[in-house]
Amino acid sequence: MRFLKYLIAVWTTLAVYTVSAFFVGPTGTHAFKQLSAEREKQRTNIEALQNLNQELAGTLNSLTYDSDTIMIYARELGYGAQNENFVRIVGLGGAKKQRTTAGQITIPRSPGYIPERILWFLAFCAGIGVLVLLSISEFMRERRIRWRNYR
Repeated sequence: MRFLKYLIAVWTTLAVYTVSAFFVGPTGTHAFKQLSAEREKQRTNIEALQNLNQELAGTLNSLTYDSDTIMIYARELGYGAQNENFVRIVGLGGAKKQRTTAGQITIPRSPGYIPERILWFLAFCAGIGVLVLLSISEFMRERRIRWRNYR
């Protein structure tokens, strides 16, 4: 039994480390789920940026090749043709100015995990705890045997 308790303590240490590393370690399932969620957020952002890029490319083509579009944008900015007169009414706010955003910045977060040093420390403490419990149980059993033999 003396040798077996050391083997059980070592096995417990390795089992606790393996299980905890599998679930909450740096490459565990918890960190993997967080990274998958971040990847989906980045994919959504990339799709939104691609849609915005297509829209802006269409606007650029319109401004490059269509003179009517240039005139519409110029009128929104307050410009006109040579023989046009403008009447400005104060207090109505003027024309709406179209503002185009360049997209949204998404900053990826690093996944939350327990470092390997701490996992090894916890596993070592579990192994020592099992060794102490087995030693105490062995001590109590020997004491009972001695007490029976003493009577």
